[in-house]
Amino acid sequence: MLFNSIPFLVFFSIVYLFYWGIPKGYRKNFLLLAGISFYAYFSISLTFHFLSVIAINYFLYRKIKDNPTKFMISVTVTLNLLNLGVFKYFYFFNRVLADITGYPFFQNIPNFVHIVLPLAVSFYSFQVIAAAIDTYRDASKPIVTIRDYFLFVAFFPVLIAGPIMRFENFLPNLEKLDPDKDKMYRASYLLMLGLIKKVLVADPMSITISPIFSNPSNYDSFSLVMAGICYSIQVYCDFSGLTDMARSIALYLGFEIPENFTGPFFSTSGRELWRRWHITLSFWLRDYIYFPLGGSRLGEARTYFNLIVIMTLGGFWHGADYTFICWGFYWGVILAGERFLEDGLGWKLTPTKSLPLIVLKAFIVFFLFSISGLMFRSNNATSMVDLFIGIFTHFPHTLEHFLQSQNNEWLISATTLISKDSLFSFSNIENLERVSYMSVALFLFHHFQYFPEYWAKFRKYDAYIAPVCGVITIFLLATLSQDGGDFIYYKF
Repeated sequence: MLFNSIPFLVFFSIVYLFYWGIPKGYRKNFLLLAGISFYAYFSISLTFHFLSVIAINYFLYRKIKDNPTKFMISVTVTLNLLNLGVFKYFYFFNRVLADITGYPFFQNIPNFVHIVLPLAVSFYSFQVIAAAIDTYRDASKPIVTIRDYFLFVAFFPVLIAGPIMRFENFLPNLEKLDPDKDKMYRASYLLMLGLIKKVLVADPMSITISPIFSNPSNYDSFSLVMAGICYSIQVYCDFSGLTDMARSIALYLGFEIPENFTGPFFSTSGRELWRRWHITLSFWLRDYIYFPLGGSRLGEARTYFNLIVIMTLGGFWHGADYTFICWGFYWGVILAGERFLEDGLGWKLTPTKSLPLIVLKAFIVFFLFSISGLMFRSNNATSMVDLFIGIFTHFPHTLEHFLQSQNNEWLISATTLISKDSLFSFSNIENLERVSYMSVALFLFHHFQYFPEYWAKFRKYDAYIAPVCGVITIFLLATLSQDGGDFIYYKF
């Protein structure tokens, strides 16, 4: 039941009408029931597991609240990591053992052990861990009731893919469950924006690049590099569009939840990028792993090590594959390198005054992100290696044409001795014209997030702008939508 599906439209319409129609005192209970029903739509059997995990964590939360000891917090964190590890990483660790040992036993385990990944296990695991650690660090805060705790974890707008909330992001909303016109207008804008990002940008881009990632060895270098750039546009519009819709649905219900993106591709450094991309995960890694590891307090070498560790773990959180580990390690090295050059050697890498230099550096950061996107999107480690080899060896057709014009057909023919086809014959990325107008859309989306004060001056015309934008959005969705599949972060 994805946000851009007909079943969710029916579900949310019913929830919305009943939610605001019943007395205020019953709204929390009704919202909790809606969250459980939403989860049960995906899997009734896993819903019992989901509710059991919440109940156990509430019990541990109360124990920590009454007696905040290292033992209790260790038990809580360990149990949640075990739950996450069994469901999400069992097959990965089994594959690692199979790769290391070569034993048939490990190679055959997937044939007789079948584990289904529960909905939102990565996101709700991090939420309950954060709740436990925050309680351990400050046990003086008021006790959260069992109903509010269950609602905190089972709040259905964030169940698919976050944002990763904390108590302070969620609990204050429970005292403000009244209709608010401003929230309704903002919710409408966010919903329209999220649908446009997902349906009109991310889905068509997915169709453009999927053939390349399925068979990277068949495409030339230019197409492989463009696939990374196109995927950057896709993953931003897909994930930020999902976040916009989640925030929209929460606002319709009276809840303010955290923003997850603030114009990340306008960033002029890796550090700034990760303060603007998947913000709730970046801050979670900072607060609960980077700082406990010592942060930047234990010397430069330890700081570089800590940066690489948290980014590698962040990559591993995204998916159980070598490709995600490489992606996280790649960004850890970049962040550590930036810090070394700027803080260690005193080099000024981040321009602040020259607009041309700011634009150039933003393009460099975007290109680095696009290169990492090739790792993130690759179907497996073998495909990832083929892709990067192809970038440096799959020369485009223009080289073949040049050789033909110089009467060097013999060189082209000679390559067939080591390859079925000429080494210079590769496919090209199709529908490349999409990149131009989707880049304009990407710039506009970033402007919304990076300069919200510019657009705020138009809010006084909400009564006119919102209906017009709604009609235009419906028309665009009805005429231009394509089937691009599920949300990318849905599988995480």
